[in-house]
Amino acid sequence: MKVQSIIATATIGLMISGSALACGDSLYRAGKGVSYRTYSAPLPGNLLILGNSDGARELAAELARAGHVVRLVDNTDEMDSTLASGKFDVVIAPFSARHSVESNAAASSFLPIADAGDEEQLARQSYKEVMVPEKHEIKHYLKAIHQALKDNA
Repeated sequence: MKVQSIIATATIGLMISGSALACGDSLYRAGKGVSYRTYSAPLPGNLLILGNSDGARELAAELARAGHVVRLVDNTDEMDSTLASGKFDVVIAPFSARHSVESNAAASSFLPIADAGDEEQLARQSYKEVMVPEKHEIKHYLKAIHQALKDNA
């Protein structure tokens, strides 16, 4: 009796484990693997990014892919007119443009980008979050934006 129950338990275990292996295996065989490298914004926001470099365009594209509504502008004059025409949850711009951003009421939060070193230390005296391009990846930007959106909610 004891031997029969052990054999029955082992047989049921093998049947169940075989089904579990087949579940993930079918995604691989169909060519529809699951991507774990994509980021998504739990709180999508309306973002304005100031920059005319390839890095700024890549950042804007990644943030848009994560679910944010992103507007990219090339210079401070364009940023000022864009801020005057709409409401933005977060403005991402170089630390040197802080006066222009802060003087406009359409920007709820400012996420400064500073160069490593003296500019970064100066920016950290005034702002909770400071992005440093050499140190921070897209996930750090998303985290800082998410925190700013939560603080403004």
